[in-house]
Amino acid sequence: MSLTSVTPKKSLGQNFLLDKNISNKIVGLLGNIENKDILEIGPGMGALTDILLAKQAKVLAIDKDSNAVEYLTEKYKDKENLKILNSDIRTIDLSKLYNNKISVIGNIPYNISTDILFWLLEHSNYIDQAVLTVQREVAERLCAKHKTKSYGITTVAVQLYGTAKIIFHIPPKAFFPAPKVTSSVLKIEFNDHINNSENKQIMSLVRAAFSQRRKMINNSIKQYLSNNNIESDLLAQYLEKENLKYLTQRAEELTVEDFVKFYKIISNIK
Repeated sequence: MSLTSVTPKKSLGQNFLLDKNISNKIVGLLGNIENKDILEIGPGMGALTDILLAKQAKVLAIDKDSNAVEYLTEKYKDKENLKILNSDIRTIDLSKLYNNKISVIGNIPYNISTDILFWLLEHSNYIDQAVLTVQREVAERLCAKHKTKSYGITTVAVQLYGTAKIIFHIPPKAFFPAPKVTSSVLKIEFNDHINNSENKQIMSLVRAAFSQRRKMINNSIKQYLSNNNIESDLLAQYLEKENLKYLTQRAEELTVEDFVKFYKIISNIK
């Protein structure tokens, strides 16, 4: 027997968007999507899916909730421009699904938002843009400026791969059940050419630098330098030639561009 509705599961962090005007605004951020490939994460009962299909997009909707998949399969049984997959988005390999760039959209479960973010970065060569509804605190962290408390590993990660911008906020009452926090709609536009291999190496340095964010970088990256067989004195000499004070700064003081430059200097020493 088919379902007539889906009960949000706390274990999956489900909060279904009820406001149709907000749903329209969110989908509108993708621009013209007629005949374009759209991957929707966590469609739930189809608040965004309805609009994506009406705009003639080619939609792949992925949901871990088997009840939601059963409901959507029945609801959209006559829609040829929709495929539904019962799976955890974090296990999906986009290279096996697409040869072209796609757009991603979704109201993201707050409890796995960081996991999904890094999944997006891992597959960034297949994504041109992502429009995500996340917890406001997460969105503000991703868009933070250096020298602020919110600036950290995820901030640098996103800015390595593209640009992120908070478009608008959504009050709890727009969802069922209403979350205890305000949500934000975030748009990430990915760079055209991404060196995933190099970015992963840069992120290894970034993680080391932020591992003890209250300490100066020369202390927090000791193990990183040792693992890469780099002498700290030699690195200090290279940085001094460039008149760079990275080792005596804290991680939050370095911009994304600083981390890239820092990594390239270290690479030249190897």
